Amino acid sequence: MWKRKYFYRAASPAPAAHRREVYKETLVDDTGKPIARTIVSDVEQEPVAQPVVAPVYVPAPRRAVMWLSDGMGAKQLLWYIVSLVNGLLAVRFVLLLLGANAASPFVRFIYNLSRPFVLPFVGIFESPAVEGSVFEWASIVAIVVYLLLAYGIARTIDLWYTHTHSTITPDSW
Repeated sequence: MWKRKYFYRAASPAPAAHRREVYKETLVDDTGKPIARTIVSDVEQEPVAQPVVAPVYVPAPRRAVMWLSDGMGAKQLLWYIVSLVNGLLAVRFVLLLLGANAASPFVRFIYNLSRPFVLPFVGIFESPAVEGSVFEWASIVAIVVYLLLAYGIARTIDLWYTHTHSTITPDSW
């Protein structure tokens, strides 16, 4: 069972001329009996000509709170994901356009990874092929659609945060 621990502090008599006090700290339990070893610490005092005013500490909001407070974090995450997907689709488009060897492990990896993002747009336009190179319209349409979709979501986040987190200033009364 845990017991609450208290410190009992008693000042030892010291001459006041050099303004130094030595305190003896003893850890005690609920009943006041000493529990642990004695801690001795020196506290020095200096004469002060003027009264000292303690500075007011106002905690700054943490970076994570600031990141999420105005929707910037959500928008940054959204644009990061869309940038990764569009970059993958652009690499797919270039590999198909240059007629990359589909038996290569890297090319196969890119094709397999990007296939779910291109699949909804396959068949909209016919993809012309000339001697092994393919101009895949589905990749271009997917890049444009994902950019427009991300822009719409980012604008919705902006509108939601300006609507729900509006500030009232004395000028707007």
